[in-house]
Amino acid sequence: MTHNSEKEDYINELKGLATALEFTPAIHRVKMSNIHQICDSLPREELVMNLCDGSDIDGVPGPSVAAYLEKLTHPNVIGCDSLFIENTTTKNGMKEIFRQHLVSTPPGFPATRETDIAKEVDSWGMTYPLFVKISDSYGSVGLDDNSVCHDLEGLLAKCEELLKEFPNLTVEEFIDGQEYSILVSGNSRDENQTVIVYPPAERAFNKDLPRFKRFISFVRNWDEAQYAHQYAPVEDANDYNALQDLARRAYVSVSGNCYGRVDVRKRDVSGKFYVLEVNASCGLGKGSSSEFILNLAGQTTQDFFQILLANALKPSIEPSLSQTQLDLVAEPEELAEADDVVATSLPLIPPVIEEKVNKLIHHPSLATVPSPVMHVIVSAVLVDAESGIPDPEGKLALSYGKDVEYVSELEGIIRLIGFDPIVHLYHVDEVEKILSELNKESDLVFNACLGKDGLEVAEVMRKEGFKLTVGLNAQFFEESRNRRIVRDNLSKSRLPIPKGLVVKIEAGKVEANIANVEKAMVEQEFSFPVYAKPAIAQRQQEGIHSGRKIDSAEELRALFEGVVVDLPDELEWVVEEFVGGREFRVLVAGDARDPNADVIVFPPGAFDPKVVKSKSSGDLRAAVTASREGLDTGSATNEPVPTTGTETTNTNQTTSSFLQSLRRLSQNVLPKRSAATAANQQLSYSAMKVPQDLMLQMDIQDLARRAFVAVHGSCYGLVDVIKRDDEADESGYGGASGGGLVVLGVSGDVRFGENARAGTLLRLAGQDAGALWGWLVKRPVAA
Repeated sequence: MTHNSEKEDYINELKGLATALEFTPAIHRVKMSNIHQICDSLPREELVMNLCDGSDIDGVPGPSVAAYLEKLTHPNVIGCDSLFIENTTTKNGMKEIFRQHLVSTPPGFPATRETDIAKEVDSWGMTYPLFVKISDSYGSVGLDDNSVCHDLEGLLAKCEELLKEFPNLTVEEFIDGQEYSILVSGNSRDENQTVIVYPPAERAFNKDLPRFKRFISFVRNWDEAQYAHQYAPVEDANDYNALQDLARRAYVSVSGNCYGRVDVRKRDVSGKFYVLEVNASCGLGKGSSSEFILNLAGQTTQDFFQILLANALKPSIEPSLSQTQLDLVAEPEELAEADDVVATSLPLIPPVIEEKVNKLIHHPSLATVPSPVMHVIVSAVLVDAESGIPDPEGKLALSYGKDVEYVSELEGIIRLIGFDPIVHLYHVDEVEKILSELNKESDLVFNACLGKDGLEVAEVMRKEGFKLTVGLNAQFFEESRNRRIVRDNLSKSRLPIPKGLVVKIEAGKVEANIANVEKAMVEQEFSFPVYAKPAIAQRQQEGIHSGRKIDSAEELRALFEGVVVDLPDELEWVVEEFVGGREFRVLVAGDARDPNADVIVFPPGAFDPKVVKSKSSGDLRAAVTASREGLDTGSATNEPVPTTGTETTNTNQTTSSFLQSLRRLSQNVLPKRSAATAANQQLSYSAMKVPQDLMLQMDIQDLARRAFVAVHGSCYGLVDVIKRDDEADESGYGGASGGGLVVLGVSGDVRFGENARAGTLLRLAGQDAGALWGWLVKRPVAA
């Protein structure tokens, strides 16, 4: 059954497919006026393939055909049912379903003649350019180059034009980037059927097209198809998996059955995927995206129809026949007299065909088994005009995106351990609302945000009462970011820390602040050089935000004066003795709040500043600053373990007023930090030597475990330890090796991935992030 009565090539292709499958084709050309007549005439023992994919609204048969066949309870229908078709008929309806099922879709709203467009744009917080399309249409009707609107004037003009003819529009953010199509088949509501997700295909637009014309307008769809785009396979493995995951969830959300195509776009500035729509009964055959996708899976259109036939001819198990109900024991009911009913038997699938279908659906390119979901909250990063994003029209406003490389690595790790990651961007997506709608008892949530963002998300998760979480909890975020609290907790646990104090810097009282520091130095018996750092740790600390080695009271005075001018919100600083010696970093994992929980302490990574070359300072001070602020770009040396890794960190420029306050001093008084400098510094880790350092390694691991417990560590953290150069040994640790061990700090700002510092430490231990995460997800904790 088809409504394409005028397309003889299409009709002949359908006949050829039916004949190849050893069926005798009978083509029924359906119109709105003859739906009942044709459906009533169909013999119940014969197969019916319903290919009517209109909307009814435009006079082209679609939902009404499926609905009437269902009313007739025809037993042998192949095609999308009325529920799937109804759910995907309007773009506004689909968008609402996607939101309800947490399927990412472009921010947008429905628009009618009564809608205050400007008010809706503001209330949704939408960013230009925006895209306008007809809600109840298909085939790119109403789409032209003016559908992309760069300002309110253009938006109102396009809406006014379309509303003259069409009553319902969709206004959404234009997702500037690549476009993809993914074919999906199977009944998502039948647990006995396999939902098959085919390889994604990129709709690769002609590069000669201007950037904001790279979408399928009506003209480019029907008259310039060959010029406008071609299809290409998706080469990036992570994008490939992410597209299949998202397509499956979109298909299931709209109650997909039989088959459909999911259209997705990827925003260039963030790398995030957005579902545009799901097309039930999408086009099949020559020249379609489906033909290209099937070729990627090693299938032909004939193979695809054979799979659809096999699925359709497998009888579904009714709920009344489920195992639970079969096990119930009840008295037999008396049979009442009734008319004889002859059930129509479903045709049997020949064994040779069933064997062929089984081979087809086990092609390695197909995704057939859904994985459990993990919700991942990740910080968005601000994208500005200097980010290198091409903007020839100058129309892009400031926007947020995600740390594409880091999130891509995270998604890869999560898939490796058997979960489908759903990424939510903090600052972009309505994370608080999303979290409020998740199941607090059963949904698994990973807070991948760091620093202040991580604390805010953790507090929301704690407020909501999530039972299954991975990532730092709110308490560990609060305590590990505050160096004063860290020092207090370590001291209460009788752990060795550098001598020092917390200074509240006050405008006009810098001399008094210096005097307090010098007094404390006398009382605690330490002297310059000291190490100064903000009491509240900040992400990616550089320049004025970073800690630094201070050699004299004059340098400390210059620092305090700069802080008063440029950092009025960071007036509390820690000043502590500068402990010279060999530094180590230890990765610890587990929930230290639970006395019965496992805590893993990985082997320490030894840091050697001698391999670090700073182009700006001429000495090792910048290396010291970098190591103690956790800014290691570290590549692990080949001695003694041939394992390497490099982590780079974005930097902030120092403000001019602070630099002016330092120019009174000689050029080398304070290490100057810049993006170029950080990029050229490499902090190196190496594994400790065994058996020479075995006792020292055990002492460091024990100290790291106790430090992690002292600050109520959760999930994972990094502990920095130094073995003193001097002979002072008040700790009880490392005495046999000459100098005592001191805890420099504990941090929850841990990044996982190929080039992250935690990844480097894992590789030195012969492990990887996948192994650690496989261990962590089996031990989720309450927020």
